[in-house]
Amino acid sequence: MDASDVCPTEEAIKAFLEYLVDPILPPRSSLRDTPSLSQQESVAKQVHAVVLLYNYYHRKQCPDLEVLNFDSFCKLVLVLKPALLPHMKFMQKPSDTELDDLEKQLSVTEKTIMDACNMSLRLDASKDVPNTEGWPISKVTVFLVDPKKENCLLLFSLITQGVWSVIEKDLDVAVHSSEDQTEAKHANRNKRVTGKPSRVESRTDGASFRKLAYSAVSEAAGINQTDLLVLESHVVFSVSKEKAAVCFFIIQCTKTVSEKIIQIPIQDVIDRYGCRKRLLCLDEFYYDLLFFFWVL
Repeated sequence: MDASDVCPTEEAIKAFLEYLVDPILPPRSSLRDTPSLSQQESVAKQVHAVVLLYNYYHRKQCPDLEVLNFDSFCKLVLVLKPALLPHMKFMQKPSDTELDDLEKQLSVTEKTIMDACNMSLRLDASKDVPNTEGWPISKVTVFLVDPKKENCLLLFSLITQGVWSVIEKDLDVAVHSSEDQTEAKHANRNKRVTGKPSRVESRTDGASFRKLAYSAVSEAAGINQTDLLVLESHVVFSVSKEKAAVCFFIIQCTKTVSEKIIQIPIQDVIDRYGCRKRLLCLDEFYYDLLFFFWVL
């Protein structure tokens, strides 16, 4: 990417904050206004996306930009968006505050920023694809396509407020047998050393992960399992939990779907990001999809 095409750090983060965080902040706020826990969690979820968008995705496109750690990110965010100060408990403390049990001194939003910064470093934007070997599968994600395989089906604000997204559902380990968990680890260990995503074992496809994927589609889009066909399944990394993987399904809906579900031409996604990165492997396609949805 040419230097003239690079969006500077402050401008990029400001744009992400304005799009993702501004809409859920109250028109006016002060330090005397203590946000409710639900408000803190909503803001933290949006800020998590901002951190990943800059520290990983944007820097992956613009490697010369500096990576921001917890402290520098928090300080810059407060300069760009002072209305976030009520959500920053630790940043309101004197600079000489003791750092013992730091995490106990953090607000929900600050803890999220710290976790997202650590996740960004572990994913390492300088690498084509992160190595997820040994990471447990924490959720399933579904890229749903129409009967002609021309459009992908998206849902609004399912994951991040104000953003179209693929369908996903967390893996509830409490309801899965030890055999299911063993299968998940086995599938993850089979990841090829080339860095490309591993195809989920057929035994796993027919068991818990595929059932969970069908359930996620049914709940989110109201589509019957009999109208769904798994085209591919792979293990890729999670963008919501550190050192965790995702079972990523490409599923075709064999019948016409509800008009409530927005459809976007798959070619638009490929044209916007795939040509530049040449789609060397599914991992790149998957994360291009996520980036595309966030900036759509």
